[in-house]
Amino acid sequence: MRYRILSLLVLPFILSNGCVTVNKITKHDFGSGFYTLKREGADPVRVYTNVIEDSIVVYPIIPEGKKETPDISSCRTTKISSIKPGDHFYKSCFVKNSVDVDLSTVLLKLRPSSKNVPNQLSYNVNAAMYCGLRKDFYKLIPYRSPLKEETSFVRQLGFDVGLFAGIGITPINPSVTEGNEILEYDGIVFQRGIAGFVTVDRMSVGLTIGFDNLLDHNKNIWVYHNKPYIGLMIGILNF
Repeated sequence: MRYRILSLLVLPFILSNGCVTVNKITKHDFGSGFYTLKREGADPVRVYTNVIEDSIVVYPIIPEGKKETPDISSCRTTKISSIKPGDHFYKSCFVKNSVDVDLSTVLLKLRPSSKNVPNQLSYNVNAAMYCGLRKDFYKLIPYRSPLKEETSFVRQLGFDVGLFAGIGITPINPSVTEGNEILEYDGIVFQRGIAGFVTVDRMSVGLTIGFDNLLDHNKNIWVYHNKPYIGLMIGILNF
Protein backbone atom coordinates (compact mmCIF):
# COMPACT_ATOMS: atom_id res chain seq x y z
CA MET A 1 0.00 0.00 0.00
CA ARG A 2 2.79 2.42 0.88
CA TYR A 3 4.29 1.94 -2.61
CA ARG A 4 1.02 2.91 -4.25
CA ILE A 5 0.77 6.04 -2.11
CA LEU A 6 4.36 6.87 -3.06
CA SER A 7 3.56 6.46 -6.77
CA LEU A 8 0.66 8.90 -6.47
CA LEU A 9 3.05 11.43 -4.97
CA VAL A 10 5.85 10.88 -7.45
CA LEU A 11 3.75 11.00 -10.64
CA PRO A 12 2.45 14.58 -10.17
CA PHE A 13 5.93 15.69 -9.17
CA ILE A 14 7.38 14.29 -12.39
CA LEU A 15 4.69 15.85 -14.55
CA SER A 16 4.67 19.26 -12.82
CA ASN A 17 8.43 19.62 -13.03
CA GLY A 18 8.56 18.61 -16.69
CA CYS A 19 11.48 16.21 -16.37
CA VAL A 20 11.55 15.65 -20.10
CA THR A 21 11.86 19.35 -20.90
CA VAL A 22 14.01 20.51 -18.00
CA ASN A 23 16.56 17.76 -17.56
CA LYS A 24 16.85 15.68 -20.70
CA ILE A 25 16.25 18.47 -23.21
CA THR A 26 18.27 21.21 -21.53
CA LYS A 27 21.35 19.03 -21.67
CA HIS A 28 20.94 18.77 -25.43
CA ASP A 29 20.10 22.38 -26.23
CA PHE A 30 22.09 24.08 -28.98
CA GLY A 31 25.23 25.02 -27.07
CA SER A 32 28.96 25.46 -27.51
CA GLY A 33 30.77 22.40 -28.84
CA PHE A 34 31.96 20.46 -31.88
CA TYR A 35 29.51 19.98 -34.75
CA THR A 36 29.31 18.87 -38.35
CA LEU A 37 28.16 21.90 -40.32
CA LYS A 38 25.96 21.25 -43.35
CA ARG A 39 25.36 24.16 -45.71
CA GLU A 40 23.36 24.24 -48.92
CA GLY A 41 25.66 23.65 -51.89
CA ALA A 42 28.71 22.83 -49.74
CA ASP A 43 30.30 19.67 -48.36
CA PRO A 44 29.83 18.96 -44.62
CA VAL A 45 32.70 20.25 -42.47
CA ARG A 46 33.68 19.88 -38.84
CA VAL A 47 33.52 23.10 -36.82
CA TYR A 48 33.61 24.33 -33.26
CA THR A 49 30.67 26.58 -32.45
CA ASN A 50 30.60 29.00 -29.53
CA VAL A 51 26.96 29.81 -28.75
CA ILE A 52 26.45 33.08 -26.86
CA GLU A 53 22.75 33.78 -26.35
CA ASP A 54 21.43 34.63 -29.85
CA SER A 55 24.89 34.76 -31.47
CA ILE A 56 27.22 32.06 -32.78
CA VAL A 57 30.96 32.16 -33.40
CA VAL A 58 31.98 29.34 -35.74
CA TYR A 59 35.61 28.21 -35.93
CA PRO A 60 37.08 25.81 -38.51
CA ILE A 61 38.83 22.71 -37.19
CA ILE A 62 42.54 21.92 -37.30
CA PRO A 63 42.79 18.10 -37.41
CA GLU A 64 45.52 16.66 -35.20
CA GLY A 65 45.13 12.91 -35.55
CA LYS A 66 42.01 11.95 -33.59
CA LYS A 67 42.05 15.28 -31.76
CA GLU A 68 40.08 18.29 -32.97
CA THR A 69 41.35 21.81 -32.26
CA PRO A 70 39.46 25.03 -33.12
CA ASP A 71 41.40 27.39 -35.38
CA ILE A 72 41.08 30.58 -33.31
CA SER A 73 42.82 32.60 -36.05
CA SER A 74 39.74 32.27 -38.27
CA CYS A 75 36.04 32.45 -37.43
CA ARG A 76 32.63 33.66 -38.57
CA THR A 77 30.36 35.51 -36.15
CA THR A 78 26.67 36.14 -36.69
CA LYS A 79 23.45 36.77 -34.82
CA ILE A 80 21.04 33.91 -35.47
CA SER A 81 17.95 36.09 -35.68
CA SER A 82 19.61 38.32 -38.27
CA ILE A 83 20.43 35.51 -40.74
CA LYS A 84 18.69 36.22 -44.06
CA PRO A 85 18.68 34.75 -47.59
CA GLY A 86 22.15 34.93 -49.10
CA ASP A 87 23.95 34.87 -45.73
CA HIS A 88 26.68 32.28 -45.13
CA PHE A 89 24.66 30.26 -42.58
CA TYR A 90 21.26 30.60 -44.24
CA LYS A 91 19.33 27.30 -43.82
CA SER A 92 22.44 25.65 -42.37
CA CYS A 93 22.28 22.65 -40.07
CA PHE A 94 24.59 21.84 -37.15
CA VAL A 95 24.76 18.10 -36.40
CA LYS A 96 26.04 16.60 -33.15
CA ASN A 97 26.55 12.98 -32.06
CA SER A 98 26.74 12.14 -28.36
CA VAL A 99 26.33 9.42 -25.74
CA ASP A 100 23.33 9.87 -23.47
CA VAL A 101 23.34 8.44 -19.92
CA ASP A 102 20.57 9.24 -17.49
CA LEU A 103 18.28 8.01 -14.76
CA SER A 104 14.84 7.38 -16.22
CA THR A 105 11.43 6.02 -15.35
CA VAL A 106 8.89 4.14 -17.44
CA LEU A 107 5.90 6.40 -16.90
CA LEU A 108 3.30 4.05 -18.38
CA LYS A 109 3.35 0.36 -19.29
CA LEU A 110 0.96 -1.20 -21.77
CA ARG A 111 0.91 -4.94 -21.14
CA PRO A 112 -0.76 -7.16 -23.77
CA SER A 113 -3.41 -9.61 -22.57
CA SER A 114 -1.97 -12.72 -20.97
CA LYS A 115 -3.78 -15.84 -19.83
CA ASN A 116 -7.20 -14.58 -18.58
CA VAL A 117 -5.99 -11.04 -17.86
CA PRO A 118 -6.99 -8.38 -20.46
CA ASN A 119 -4.72 -5.60 -21.72
CA GLN A 120 -3.40 -3.49 -18.86
CA LEU A 121 -2.19 0.14 -18.81
CA SER A 122 -0.43 0.83 -15.54
CA TYR A 123 2.07 2.99 -13.69
CA ASN A 124 4.10 1.84 -10.72
CA VAL A 125 7.16 3.34 -9.11
CA ASN A 126 10.29 2.33 -11.01
CA ALA A 127 13.71 3.66 -11.94
CA ALA A 128 16.20 2.60 -14.60
CA MET A 129 19.61 3.56 -15.90
CA TYR A 130 19.44 4.42 -19.58
CA CYS A 131 22.42 4.54 -21.96
CA GLY A 132 22.10 5.34 -25.63
CA LEU A 133 23.52 6.94 -28.73
CA ARG A 134 22.08 10.32 -29.66
CA LYS A 135 22.06 12.42 -32.82
CA ASP A 136 20.84 16.03 -32.77
CA PHE A 137 20.12 18.30 -35.73
CA TYR A 138 19.99 22.07 -35.15
CA LYS A 139 18.49 23.59 -38.27
CA LEU A 140 18.49 27.34 -38.93
CA ILE A 141 14.93 27.95 -40.09
CA PRO A 142 14.08 31.12 -42.05
CA TYR A 143 10.99 33.09 -41.00
CA ARG A 144 9.23 36.04 -42.59
CA SER A 145 7.33 38.17 -40.09
CA PRO A 146 4.00 39.91 -40.82
CA LEU A 147 6.09 43.08 -41.16
CA LYS A 148 7.98 41.41 -44.04
CA GLU A 149 11.16 41.16 -41.95
CA GLU A 150 13.46 38.22 -42.74
CA THR A 151 14.84 36.39 -39.70
CA SER A 152 15.95 32.91 -38.59
CA PHE A 153 15.60 30.69 -35.56
CA VAL A 154 16.99 27.31 -34.44
CA ARG A 155 14.80 24.20 -34.60
CA GLN A 156 16.08 21.07 -32.89
CA LEU A 157 15.37 17.51 -34.01
CA GLY A 158 16.96 14.70 -32.02
CA PHE A 159 16.99 10.91 -32.08
CA ASP A 160 18.16 8.73 -29.22
CA VAL A 161 18.28 4.91 -29.07
CA GLY A 162 19.67 2.78 -26.26
CA LEU A 163 19.20 0.21 -23.51
CA PHE A 164 17.81 0.51 -20.01
CA ALA A 165 17.74 -1.61 -16.85
CA GLY A 166 16.48 -1.02 -13.34
CA ILE A 167 14.15 -1.91 -10.49
CA GLY A 168 10.43 -1.35 -10.04
CA ILE A 169 7.35 -2.59 -8.24
CA THR A 170 4.18 -4.24 -9.50
CA PRO A 171 0.94 -5.41 -7.85
CA ILE A 172 0.73 -9.15 -7.22
CA ASN A 173 -2.76 -10.53 -6.61
CA PRO A 174 -4.98 -13.48 -7.57
CA SER A 175 -5.87 -11.90 -10.96
CA VAL A 176 -2.28 -11.84 -12.24
CA THR A 177 -1.37 -15.24 -10.78
CA GLU A 178 -4.40 -17.17 -12.09
CA GLY A 179 -5.67 -17.51 -8.53
CA ASN A 180 -2.51 -19.25 -7.33
CA GLU A 181 -1.58 -16.43 -4.90
CA ILE A 182 -4.33 -15.29 -2.55
CA LEU A 183 -2.31 -12.48 -0.98
CA GLU A 184 -2.16 -9.00 -2.48
CA TYR A 185 1.21 -7.28 -2.27
CA ASP A 186 3.67 -5.14 -4.24
CA GLY A 187 6.32 -7.33 -5.81
CA ILE A 188 9.77 -6.14 -6.86
CA VAL A 189 10.71 -6.56 -10.52
CA PHE A 190 13.90 -6.24 -12.51
CA GLN A 191 13.10 -4.34 -15.68
CA ARG A 192 15.16 -4.12 -18.85
CA GLY A 193 14.70 -3.34 -22.52
CA ILE A 194 15.34 -1.00 -25.41
CA ALA A 195 14.16 2.60 -25.68
CA GLY A 196 14.05 5.27 -28.35
CA PHE A 197 13.50 9.01 -27.91
CA VAL A 198 12.39 11.58 -30.48
CA THR A 199 12.95 15.24 -29.63
CA VAL A 200 11.48 18.26 -31.40
CA ASP A 201 12.60 21.50 -29.79
CA ARG A 202 11.50 21.11 -26.15
CA MET A 203 9.17 18.17 -26.68
CA SER A 204 10.54 14.67 -26.19
CA VAL A 205 8.82 11.29 -26.29
CA GLY A 206 10.47 8.02 -25.39
CA LEU A 207 9.00 4.64 -26.28
CA THR A 208 10.25 1.34 -24.90
CA ILE A 209 9.93 -2.36 -25.45
CA GLY A 210 10.65 -3.85 -22.05
CA PHE A 211 10.52 -6.99 -19.96
CA ASP A 212 9.86 -7.39 -16.24
CA ASN A 213 11.15 -10.26 -14.13
CA LEU A 214 9.51 -10.79 -10.75
CA LEU A 215 12.16 -11.25 -8.07
CA ASP A 216 10.37 -13.55 -5.64
CA HIS A 217 8.98 -17.09 -5.40
CA ASN A 218 5.86 -16.20 -7.40
CA LYS A 219 7.75 -15.43 -10.60
CA ASN A 220 6.66 -18.67 -12.28
CA ILE A 221 2.96 -17.99 -11.70
CA TRP A 222 2.99 -14.23 -12.48
CA VAL A 223 1.36 -13.92 -15.91
CA TYR A 224 3.64 -11.03 -16.97
CA HIS A 225 6.95 -12.60 -15.97
CA ASN A 226 9.45 -11.95 -18.77
CA LYS A 227 6.62 -10.93 -21.12
CA PRO A 228 7.14 -7.87 -23.38
CA TYR A 229 5.36 -4.58 -22.81
CA ILE A 230 5.30 -1.19 -24.54
CA GLY A 231 6.20 1.73 -22.31
CA LEU A 232 6.36 5.53 -22.25
CA MET A 233 9.70 6.65 -20.76
CA ILE A 234 10.96 9.99 -19.53
CA GLY A 235 14.36 11.08 -18.24
CA ILE A 236 14.74 12.21 -14.64
CA LEU A 237 18.41 13.04 -14.20
CA ASN A 238 21.25 13.35 -16.73
CA PHE A 239 24.85 12.39 -16.01
